[in-house]
Amino acid sequence: MMIRKLSLSSIIVFLLALTSCKTAYFTHVDEVVPPKKPIPAHILSIHVIDRSIEKSGYSTKSDLLTETDKTRNSYINSILYGLPVSTKKSLPPRHDGVVDGIAPMIHSIEVPKIAAGADALLSLDQFELTETRTYKDIKKNQLDPSGNKYTIEAVSGKRLISLRTYWRLYDVKTNQMIMNFPQYTENSYETEGLTRQSVNLQMDTTQVVTASTLAKKLSAALIKDINPMELTSQWQYYTKGNDIIKKSAKMIKLSDFRNAAEYLSVQVKNIGEPKYLARAYYNLVVAYYFNNQRDKALQMAAYQYNQTNRFEFKELYDKIYAR
Repeated sequence: MMIRKLSLSSIIVFLLALTSCKTAYFTHVDEVVPPKKPIPAHILSIHVIDRSIEKSGYSTKSDLLTETDKTRNSYINSILYGLPVSTKKSLPPRHDGVVDGIAPMIHSIEVPKIAAGADALLSLDQFELTETRTYKDIKKNQLDPSGNKYTIEAVSGKRLISLRTYWRLYDVKTNQMIMNFPQYTENSYETEGLTRQSVNLQMDTTQVVTASTLAKKLSAALIKDINPMELTSQWQYYTKGNDIIKKSAKMIKLSDFRNAAEYLSVQVKNIGEPKYLARAYYNLVVAYYFNNQRDKALQMAAYQYNQTNRFEFKELYDKIYAR
């Protein structure tokens, strides 16, 4: 059996990896930003339905899924999962809209029937994917090996792909549309080549933006608009050193800052090792701050920085002071 010898550098890296796990981080929600387009509070369940029709009308003529169908289904599922309600479901598609346009509004009498027991109905009334390619014959100047100029025939091309969608939200309580969500995005790419075939090849293989790419962009934007956004920050604390540090770390991990502050303020006096003492005080500053003792946290962070000259206390002071 062959035993592989570890080099000195490998051992150092291994030891550093073992000792680098002395800290951990917890995430704190600093602020919750209300959504740009909030769903009314009384709406706790939403059913989603697809009324859109592909340009070719193919969706109404066959059970076979086109690539556009697949993209649209994925887009609808993304929106469904991102709805900020407790109950949500996708209904069988109706595809009773119009080609190259927005489906007419659902009549108020039909809203509760289609919603099938939900508080609201979210209807996709348009999913219009368009791709166009335009070409232009051009002349390009070239140099031969002798440095003489000559002109060749070439082709420039432009690829434009766009996606336009339109949603309506109906409230079953009033049987009326209460919100709409028009969306549009596009991507353009231009290139040149000697032939139209070479231009097409570049369009197909370089900086490729597909319908799926555009759909993901729109779904992310809509989900962001209807959901509250959490602004968070990451806070470090020490987890290793001695039993006092370990116990305080468990409290901080559980967001039990009151007990962590009370425990450390008493036990920190029993630590003699300077390195562990600094870690305990660091955890105490964090605990003070999140126990609504901001002034005390700032005072202790400043004092410990002056006493130990450890830059981490200055960083912690600045971070707390800025809030």
